[in-house]
Amino acid sequence: MVVSWPGRIKELGGLRSQFTHATDIAPTILEVAGLPVPDVVDGTPQTPMHGASFANSFSEPDAPEHHRQQYFETVGNRAMYKDGWIWSCRVPRIPWQLDPETIARFAPGRWNPEDDPCELYDLEHDFSQAEDLSSEHPEKMRELKALFWEEAESNQVLPLFGGLAMLWGTAPPGTAGPKRATFYPGVQNVAQGMIPQLYNRSFTITADLEIEHNWCAFSLCYGADGVIVANASFLGGFSLYVQGGKLRYTYSFLGLKVDDLIASERMPTGKVQVRYEFTADKPGEMATGGTHRLFVAGKQVAEGKLEHTVPVRFSGHAGLDIGRDNGLPVSPNKIYYLRAPFPFEGTIEKVVFEVQ
Repeated sequence: MVVSWPGRIKELGGLRSQFTHATDIAPTILEVAGLPVPDVVDGTPQTPMHGASFANSFSEPDAPEHHRQQYFETVGNRAMYKDGWIWSCRVPRIPWQLDPETIARFAPGRWNPEDDPCELYDLEHDFSQAEDLSSEHPEKMRELKALFWEEAESNQVLPLFGGLAMLWGTAPPGTAGPKRATFYPGVQNVAQGMIPQLYNRSFTITADLEIEHNWCAFSLCYGADGVIVANASFLGGFSLYVQGGKLRYTYSFLGLKVDDLIASERMPTGKVQVRYEFTADKPGEMATGGTHRLFVAGKQVAEGKLEHTVPVRFSGHAGLDIGRDNGLPVSPNKIYYLRAPFPFEGTIEKVVFEVQ
């Protein structure tokens, strides 16, 4: 990390060796700005920040280290830092290796994390982690391993299952996401981990709109067309939109199968609420199929069947947009594709997701 602040940091090209973490950035910015860490934001109580400010190191190169311990976990790989020492373990799996044989190795009762290769480094003397000291300090290994499992439990990291817990029908408590989320116009590129977790369950998307006019000529309609909400891309994603003056929903199952749900009648003008409903056949079952429906002003205008749904994640890079479809379009439909990002022509008041 590079920090430049000519008014406070006079030394050019200086290095700092205190341990810091991404969670330290926000507390540091708040401190140098003279702002308190908020307890409540817009009426919502805040989870206490886990980080610590490192602003003292700006003027004191040898200032005491404030962030003295930190756990890490990514798809089963894990580490524990404390007072200059770091213990780290690697899961014997390439992250993108998701074939049935590999998944079976991490089933409940099959994977033993104690068998994973673990290492130990003294960061005060070996910041690049070149010399593994695990065999020389077994007591430090035991200490940091026990501390990691304590931190993993208190921070809702468990269960691990080699990072494949969701594939076995369970997941850490903090990964389920909110049951209800409201998005407003202008929201763009929301990361997949930040949107409501719609996978393998029933849900609804409700949008409050205002449409000034809706007229068509030569098979093209104007005034109501455009994307209400789109998530990810045609390689896996969905879009609720108006095309040809009619409400539509397109669902792409990993680009292998694309389903289109089209309303039987055109959108009205004025203020109107539209809703998409998905009712899972087997809630909780991976890739469950289900029935989906469209409603306009409370009236059902379309119904269809989805044989399968995306079970874990739509995309690793594409996000969710309100009022447009950025990046690779969700629908391969020619009109939709050519008009991308296909901004909504009416007014969107809000879009609400509700997950059962």
